[in-house]
Amino acid sequence: MLKGRNIICYSRTNWFDDYAKTVIELMKVFSEENRVLYVDYQFTWKDALQRLLKGEQNPNFWQILGLKDRIQAYPQDKGGTLYLFTPPAILPTNFLPQGALYERLHRWNVKRVNRAIRKAMKRLDMGEDTVLINSFNPDFGAYSKGEIPNSLEIYHCYDEIGAADWAAKHGAPAEAHYLPMVDATVVTSAGLLKSKSPQTPQCFLVKNGVNYDLFHSGYTEEAKAPIIGYVGAIDFRSDYDLLQECFKSYPDYEFHFVGKVMEEQIEEILKQYPNVKLLGSKPAKDLPAFLKTCAVGIIPFEINEFTKGVYPLKINEYLATGIPVVSTRFGELSDFENIASLHEDAQGFAQALKWEIENDSTAKRQERAQFAKQNSWYGRVDEFSEIINQLEKSLHGSESATS
Repeated sequence: MLKGRNIICYSRTNWFDDYAKTVIELMKVFSEENRVLYVDYQFTWKDALQRLLKGEQNPNFWQILGLKDRIQAYPQDKGGTLYLFTPPAILPTNFLPQGALYERLHRWNVKRVNRAIRKAMKRLDMGEDTVLINSFNPDFGAYSKGEIPNSLEIYHCYDEIGAADWAAKHGAPAEAHYLPMVDATVVTSAGLLKSKSPQTPQCFLVKNGVNYDLFHSGYTEEAKAPIIGYVGAIDFRSDYDLLQECFKSYPDYEFHFVGKVMEEQIEEILKQYPNVKLLGSKPAKDLPAFLKTCAVGIIPFEINEFTKGVYPLKINEYLATGIPVVSTRFGELSDFENIASLHEDAQGFAQALKWEIENDSTAKRQERAQFAKQNSWYGRVDEFSEIINQLEKSLHGSESATS
C-alpha cells in the first residue's frame, strides 16, 4: 500500500448516504497509511434547504452553511485518520442547458469550492506533492485544472456517465473534456475500460471490492427461510418485469428490499405484491445481519448501456455472507461465472432462485465466502497504489512513493 503520502479525493459521492460506496471504502483504507482529505458531495443551496424543510437534515448541514468547522476527523479502526471536508453550498446549475450562462455560473461554483479546498489543504499542511483523485466528478475536474496543487491527477470512473439520465446532460460533455486532461483514469469494470481507454492518456482497471470482515460477520451455515434479498438503491437499473415474474412464480417466497426507493412509480409496482417487503435504507454495519436472514441474494439489473459498465458492490457482499447469488448477465461478469448463477432472461432467473435454495450446501457457502475474501478493499488499494507508483515513476521519475 502507498504510505506517507497526501491524497485529496474530489468526489461526487455523499459520505453520509446509507449504502456502501466504492470511493469511500478505498479512501478509508488509504487513510490508514496516508493523509487523506475527502471532499464531500457539493450540495447546492437548493439541495440543503430542501433537505432541511423535509426534515432530512444532512449530518453535516451546519458545515455546509459554514457555521461549523468544515473539516471533520474520522479515526479509522485499524489506525490512521481520514479528514472529511464539507464544501460550501453552491448555486444550482444542473437545470440549465449547456451554454454561456451555465459555463459562467458553473465556473463560479468550481472556484468557490476549490478556494475552500486550498484553505483546507493549508490547514492540514498538504503541499503540492499531493495525489489528486477525482472520483466521478468530471463536472468539477474539467474546470479545475491548475486550481488544486498536485503531483498526479487521476480520474476514478465507476459508472457510464453518458448513460445516466441524472448526470448525462453536463456530466458527459465534461467527462469527454476531462479524460484527456488527467494523467490517467482508473475504472471499475471491463466495460468502462473498453469505453474510456481511447479517450485518456492511460487507463487501468481496479475492480470494486468488499469489506470482508464486516460482511463475513453475517456468514452462517444454518438453513434459511425462503427469503430473497436485495441490497442497494431501488432504481432505474433493475428489470421490474423480471422481478414481477419472480413475485408471481413464488408466492410462498418473501422478497426483501433494503435501500431507498428512488421513484414513486417503482414503489407502486413493488407494493402490489403481498410477498414483497420494502425495508428502507440501512447503514452498512446493519447489512450483514439482514443478509444472514436471506436464502439468496439477487442482482436483477436490466441489460443496457448503463449497466454494462457496472461492477456491483453487492455481489461480493452477498458472497462474503455465503449466500447464493442470482444475477442477470448485465455486464462483464466472467469473474463470477463459476460462483454465481448468471442469466439473460426472466425465466432462467426465476428458475435459478428455486434451484439455489434447494441445492445450497455448507461446502458451497464456504467456497463463496473464500472467493469474496480474495476481493477485499485492501487488495484493491494495493492495486491502486501500484498504479500510482508506476505513474509517478514514468511521468516524474519520482522515487518518493513507496509500497
